[in-house]
Amino acid sequence: MARIEEKIAEIVDPALRQSIAEEVAKLKKHTRFGLVFEEHQPEVVPIFGKRVRRGERVAKKTGNLAEIWRVLTIKGGSAVCEHERGGPIAAGSRESFPIDQLVVIRSMGETIYPSLTPMDSVNNGDPSKPHHVLIEADNYHALQLLVLPYEGKVDCIYIDPPYNSGSRDWKYNNDYVDKNDAWQHSKWLTFMAKRLRLAQRLLNPSESTLIVAIDDNELFTLGLLLDEIFKDCDRQIVNVTINPKGKARDGRLSQVDEYLIVVYVGLARAQELTLESAEVEVRWPYLRRSDVESARGTKKGGVRQFYPIYVDTKTEKIVCIGEPLNPTQPLTDAIVIPGAVPVFPIRDDGKHMNWGLTEPSLKRAADLGFVRVSKSTNDYQAYNFAYVTVPSVKKIENGTYRVAGVRSDGSKIVVIPGGKPHRGTTAWKKNLHDANSYGSQIVSTFIPDKKFPFPKSVYAVYDALQLFVSDKPSALVVDFFAGSGTTLNAINLLNANDQGHRQCIMVTNNEVSEEEAAKLASSGFQPGQDTWDQNGICRSVTWPRSKFSILGRNERGAQLEGDYFTGKNVSRESQRIVKQWGFAEGKHLAVAQRKQIAALLPNLAQNKVTDAPWLLDAECQVSILWDVQHGVAWLEELANAEHVNEVYVATTDNKFFSRLKMQALEAMGPQLITEEEKRPLSAGFETNIEYFRLDFLDPQEIQMGRQFSAILPILWMMAGSRGPRPDAPDAHAPWLLPDGSPFVVLMQETRFKDFVRHVESRSDLTHVFIVTNSQDTVYKLRHEWPELHVVQLYKDYLENFRINLSEKPAQ
Repeated sequence: MARIEEKIAEIVDPALRQSIAEEVAKLKKHTRFGLVFEEHQPEVVPIFGKRVRRGERVAKKTGNLAEIWRVLTIKGGSAVCEHERGGPIAAGSRESFPIDQLVVIRSMGETIYPSLTPMDSVNNGDPSKPHHVLIEADNYHALQLLVLPYEGKVDCIYIDPPYNSGSRDWKYNNDYVDKNDAWQHSKWLTFMAKRLRLAQRLLNPSESTLIVAIDDNELFTLGLLLDEIFKDCDRQIVNVTINPKGKARDGRLSQVDEYLIVVYVGLARAQELTLESAEVEVRWPYLRRSDVESARGTKKGGVRQFYPIYVDTKTEKIVCIGEPLNPTQPLTDAIVIPGAVPVFPIRDDGKHMNWGLTEPSLKRAADLGFVRVSKSTNDYQAYNFAYVTVPSVKKIENGTYRVAGVRSDGSKIVVIPGGKPHRGTTAWKKNLHDANSYGSQIVSTFIPDKKFPFPKSVYAVYDALQLFVSDKPSALVVDFFAGSGTTLNAINLLNANDQGHRQCIMVTNNEVSEEEAAKLASSGFQPGQDTWDQNGICRSVTWPRSKFSILGRNERGAQLEGDYFTGKNVSRESQRIVKQWGFAEGKHLAVAQRKQIAALLPNLAQNKVTDAPWLLDAECQVSILWDVQHGVAWLEELANAEHVNEVYVATTDNKFFSRLKMQALEAMGPQLITEEEKRPLSAGFETNIEYFRLDFLDPQEIQMGRQFSAILPILWMMAGSRGPRPDAPDAHAPWLLPDGSPFVVLMQETRFKDFVRHVESRSDLTHVFIVTNSQDTVYKLRHEWPELHVVQLYKDYLENFRINLSEKPAQ
């Protein structure tokens, strides 16, 4: 109906216009069921790079794009145009305009022949991995383009479209749509329906997911629209708290949340994730024995556990484990290894002890990555060693414990699994989803001088993507409302966390904000001019954020400050607390006095304090030695008390305390502190991205082979966007054989046999493109390489866009 009413408005005769309008109004009163909205005239898109020529359809650069003119003649710097439709002007009216005030337009649904013009790139990773891609374009035409390389191949689409809140946050035909527009909702649904139908073609029909962020303005209508397009797919709504402080609404509840609509295509399912916070790292005790009964030469200590461990003084790694010395042998009997220091188990008071493992057992543990080396302040023992005990190694082998990773020194991270896989819920309330703290503030970190309205928290997008592509390390993810580039940022963080190489294709227009447009227009600038375009969203926000987040620096060249939260836990060693109470000898204190002192310690129950020589309880993380005469026995007990992290010794003997402190620290070993691992923003990401602008080509120019360089990036994308994006060869070159990219192009079919000889040894190829009008040549290549995708240029390219005009697949 909206389209009919727009046509009625163009009727010149007022009486006829009124009569027809009344009849249409009567038709609109009939009740219909389901999702009903008025389909509007096709959107039009300005093509600023195209020259204004006779016969072209144009609009005024600064006017309403729906007001369309046809160029009749061009003379000098002016064009005489005839009005076709739109606006208050009668169809057929003629006017003359300066050419520099006009822009060529294309209606959505017209045949287009797109190309990609390289704008910039970042190469910061392995070129053989898929490159990310940013396309500056109207997303409808970009989606038409993406159907060529990616139809049925996309694993996940995440989009954050305009919410149609009435706050002039989006345009239809270059006009802002606000709450005063009577067709606000139907325009938005028309706008979304066209794009979602194309998006459906991109998704893998066997297993993929569509995730749409939305608020309550269009939540229900969007749900109905999705049900209409994705008829046989399940969908869910996820409630996400993105503004804990709330957004005030006059006379209404404060808004703290928005929504994700998740559409499950085919066999898609949400992944069950394990909470890393439930895992605890296994304690690594010190290798040197601490109890005096295990000293060198004692019956308990034996004669096989006093031997040198050779540590390279440069790398500080174990290079050799020597033979044991018998109790009477001097240390000088140990062999000398150049560049390495022999380390024996000797306390800081010079007393010879034993290692906790025999030499063969230690060698096995070291080979498995279960021994760590650290510098020591002990004058008699230059290095300390921590190790995974034999019982713990057995638990690793039987699956009770698991190896969660490897440290930079090569030692393994061993954890006790404490969490079970859990299924995500439909209600999310996390501090990290705060759109201000982790959306706006993160964007300003990359581009300090540019504001972007309402960017998503990178962690909210991360969590959404993780649920659906964590099991797909090579997933292809598309975002055709890319905005500030949060989706790419989240994908890069996910890849860094699990060593994936997922690829992200982003699309955004280069619209200038309403406020910025007014400033530029007042300064005499027009759309299409460089100054205007440099202030558009893609060039001033999306690309800089993408570029600098990968490089780890901002637009001023300074290293980025701050850290990402990775959602992963890391354990670090921390020395336990050992303190002296030097105001009295504990053994002389009455129980009541002891309780008064112990009351100063938090979380220590008074009933735990008795007249015993020490306090060491399984339910208490604090231990107190009241009587130092029982220090040896207390140390033996302390060595097995992994839960204790604070120790207090009540003695006035400072010298004795100093020695006892060292023994206590060795007996307990360091405590393991588990905290969330962070990743510096300055580390950037080891990945690559290409930035293109979508342009339009003349099909005759393509057919004549004059636009090969313009469509070459599309061929590169069809082959997986792998390897450095090649430049077009010399016009007379017989072929293109780009290094590192899995495709080749035969440009002169007369060189067919030579071409085959040149490429038959390539085992990395996936695509072969051939410029020919001969089907026989294409058949020969397909017969020669049946496992490869053989594409005929320019026939396959032209036919794809000639028949794929609509949002629906060609029948």
